[in-house]
Amino acid sequence: MVPHAPYDAIVLGGGPAGSAVGRLLSAWGHSVLLLDTPTPSSRGLAESLPPSTQKLLAHIGVLEAVERAGFFRATGNTVWWGSDDRRVETFHSPGAREAMGYQIHRPDFDRVLRDGARDAGAELRPNARVRDVRFESDRSIAVDYDDGERGRQTAAGRFVLDCTGRAGLVGRRFRRAEPGYRTCALVGVWKKPSGWDLPDETHTIVETYDEGWMWSVPVSRDTRHVGAMVDRASSTVAGGRELEQVYRAETAKATNLGRLLDGATLQRVWTCDASLYSSEQYAGPQFLLIGDAASFIDPLSSFGVKKALASAWLGAIAVHTCLTDPARQDVALEFFSNWERDVYAKHLGRSREFAREAQARHPHAFWASRAASDDVKDASEPDVARDPDVLAAFERFKQSPSIHLALADGVRFEPQPVIRDREIVLEDAFVTQAGLKACATSALRFMGNVDLVRLADIACRHTDVPDVFEDYCRTCAPVPLPSVVGGLSVLVAKGILHERA
Repeated sequence: MVPHAPYDAIVLGGGPAGSAVGRLLSAWGHSVLLLDTPTPSSRGLAESLPPSTQKLLAHIGVLEAVERAGFFRATGNTVWWGSDDRRVETFHSPGAREAMGYQIHRPDFDRVLRDGARDAGAELRPNARVRDVRFESDRSIAVDYDDGERGRQTAAGRFVLDCTGRAGLVGRRFRRAEPGYRTCALVGVWKKPSGWDLPDETHTIVETYDEGWMWSVPVSRDTRHVGAMVDRASSTVAGGRELEQVYRAETAKATNLGRLLDGATLQRVWTCDASLYSSEQYAGPQFLLIGDAASFIDPLSSFGVKKALASAWLGAIAVHTCLTDPARQDVALEFFSNWERDVYAKHLGRSREFAREAQARHPHAFWASRAASDDVKDASEPDVARDPDVLAAFERFKQSPSIHLALADGVRFEPQPVIRDREIVLEDAFVTQAGLKACATSALRFMGNVDLVRLADIACRHTDVPDVFEDYCRTCAPVPLPSVVGGLSVLVAKGILHERA
């Protein structure tokens, strides 16, 4: 058999990450082969997507399709976290559709995104079973797979993008398990025709107990998925009736969620691994690990699908950059890898904070192992939020918006990678001064989504902060006023801008 002419990208997996990256690269003119084996509907999870996911869906080009699919919309969360007191978290602007989240059944959601990839030009193989991935040279890979009636196939390509999630067909060789986070999810589907006794039946529900925590996500007004997150070492069961007994015993431990299930019928139950992991390496000259193939974050954040979509968006930009200008390949792949590493570190830090909060109420080994780990800091931006000089400058701008700023003498620049449209390019960034030596990088370009180089230029042309804010939002991108003031504070506190005589 003669293999197809090399594809620009062979995407393994047709979940949110694979379908999104496949759609973007196809829409940008690249040849894409998408190999997928869909998850059976009976094992498909319900997941919660925050309202902010809409922006990513729009960038990927599938927002309208997702809207048409009619997924259950959510207005917030109901939480019992380390407390008997119920906390109701409502998304901003209640009632506005753009401020509502989605409660999705993953097989249905994945199908919408796969259709989007195919419609954009990706060559879809919906029942492919990958047998081997071979790195044949510095610029060539081959993928062997079974394709139903077509039998054994071989595809050649420039890049292979592993979007196979926990399976990690390529990613497993780089995987690093997170100590203290070996977690098993016991999941059941419950039906309650009479409805659920909640302040808002669209809400995701979360509750902690001594030996774990539980979540519940609705997919309709009468059906909810309910998961118990427990220590993997203590939850090994044979399956069948024994699994159902273990699952029911766990649901009884959560006082409020257990009470909510009274009168509901358990349709089916299954178990899956939910342990956390990251990767030693996220990209190389022939591959990228995207979404859950790269890392798996704590499900309690409800950001798993959003993270996968963001990873796909940035992965597509990195691959597009490599294919468009091979001279920027190393820069693009390093940028993608650093982003993946920082996102995982940020979510891990938040998970540990939640675990410490729960441990105060539930002094159990489950929480102790998750709360006792070393702190991990997000290295994507300098940690200046508590810097006394920055805080002093911020207060001064709040009290007096009048400014007369100029670029300090001797300010130096060096190239730093940034995203511009569909590519990763090198642009000037400020070389940090002595006060920023503790920062993760030696160059400073962005802070809180504010472009500091552009902000410095704008600030030198105005004499009051409101005019700087208006000019920046008009010529760069709309951002909150505190972000602009914070950026100015950093520039002044670190000696990049100074008051004119």
